[in-house]
Amino acid sequence: MPVSKKRKKTPKKKRRHPLPRATVSLEPKTEELKTCPDGWVKLRRMSYGELLASNDMAFSVSVEADSGSRDPKMGLGASTGRIAEYRFKVCIVDHNLENEAGSKLDFKNPQTMHLLDPNVGQEIDELISKMHDWQRTYPNSEESLQGASSTISAQQTATPELSTSQSS
Repeated sequence: MPVSKKRKKTPKKKRRHPLPRATVSLEPKTEELKTCPDGWVKLRRMSYGELLASNDMAFSVSVEADSGSRDPKMGLGASTGRIAEYRFKVCIVDHNLENEAGSKLDFKNPQTMHLLDPNVGQEIDELISKMHDWQRTYPNSEESLQGASSTISAQQTATPELSTSQSS
């Protein structure tokens, strides 16, 4: 009678669930421009560090002390031009926009902003802003939060009714 060998049971390896990615997607998104027929820009999202740098540019605090004066003067100013230059330089990966001489615009050069049609510039700036609004899109995806926001808004509208009915 043959002796059967019992196989030792090897413990099953637990399948490790991948951790969620928390880094910025480097995949650019192409957007057609309404203000410039046949124009398009390829945009990428800023990293959190780049976003913080952009926010730091928003406000500059200056302190001046007059000679002989005991009270320093403080001022707070916003530099929207510097912010837009930075955001365009960082976020615009590619585009098909050119100047009247037929040369492709260089958004790494701050002077380009002074040549850009204001409607085109505002549209691009709005596209960049939408891309970085975490309440509009899920991080690392193009999926909209519209479904989630309707649930949230339904909860928010239900909350006041609950509080008033409970207090009655």
